Amino acid sequence: MSATGQAQGSGPAVLRRAVRGVLFAPVLARLSLIQRLRHWWITIGLVRGLYRQRHGRYPRLLRPRTFTEKIQWRKLFELDPMHAIFSDKVAVRDFIAARVGSGVLIPVLWVGDDPERIPFDELRPPYIIKSTHASGQSIRIADDARLDRGGAIAECREWLMHPYGLEFGEAGYEFVSRRIIIERMLTDPDGNPPTELRVFVFGGRARMIQTVFVEQGRVVSGAFHDRDWQRLRWTLQSPLRPQEFALPARFDELIGLAERIADGHEFLRVDFYDCADGLRVGEITLYNWSGLLPFNPPEADLILGSHWRIRAPIWRALKAICLHRREIRPPTNQPWVLGDGAPSPPAH
Repeated sequence: MSATGQAQGSGPAVLRRAVRGVLFAPVLARLSLIQRLRHWWITIGLVRGLYRQRHGRYPRLLRPRTFTEKIQWRKLFELDPMHAIFSDKVAVRDFIAARVGSGVLIPVLWVGDDPERIPFDELRPPYIIKSTHASGQSIRIADDARLDRGGAIAECREWLMHPYGLEFGEAGYEFVSRRIIIERMLTDPDGNPPTELRVFVFGGRARMIQTVFVEQGRVVSGAFHDRDWQRLRWTLQSPLRPQEFALPARFDELIGLAERIADGHEFLRVDFYDCADGLRVGEITLYNWSGLLPFNPPEADLILGSHWRIRAPIWRALKAICLHRREIRPPTNQPWVLGDGAPSPPAH
């Protein structure tokens, strides 16, 4: 067939494809919209149901007042791409270093996505093995005698098989790259884990500090203090501890670092380890206890929530539902900027 014949013969096929596109495009668009709204409906139902199980009532999602309600609002409607950075234990290091310098970072010994390639022969305890995409997944290796290589590899492989965040609707975790990170384990001069200080920063201002420590192998809450280090008689699951907690020696530095890291965000919790040679940042936390642990007394939930000023919560929620898929993917260009908007390249 000549070129002219081919061109003439292809005309009807092109026309048919064009007609099909015109006829079926609206149908496909409607199906996509239905599927997206169905996903929103299911996830909102999940978040509301979990909250009711733990708090005995449904959360006020469009007009949240308490801290735990605002965590639910964030899980559902705050689709900030930076939340995928904050949820990634590797990517967040560059963000922290850009804000306050790399001196506060915990030394990293290895990162990879194949547990079989962990260089156990080259690692010297103590160190800690973690997943980069989840919370609560860790293996502490205090000495070689306690190392079960096969068990550690199997556990890491299990971590990498599953995304995190689906169970409680924590969207920031869902598309984080699944890897393994090995960090130097921090200890105090006696060989014990250092005290952890969790700073709650609202609108760039630190409002509360939670002291956390390890007791008989368990991480327990010690006490809550305000930014003036006045004791708040608040508890979560642990009973109120009678002992007093001394003001940390580097308290002003702690507050300054936390506020610089969290600047520009409505709320972030910045977790530090108070080590003998200085403060180290453990992580940035978005979904504290997933908002599912009730405070005692209940008024504490309202007081803490009053510091978190969510701009236009109804409008932002409706905009997210109507215009977006409920997902958070890491930004393709990493906007490492300081609070004044000046760009700062990541430090390695």
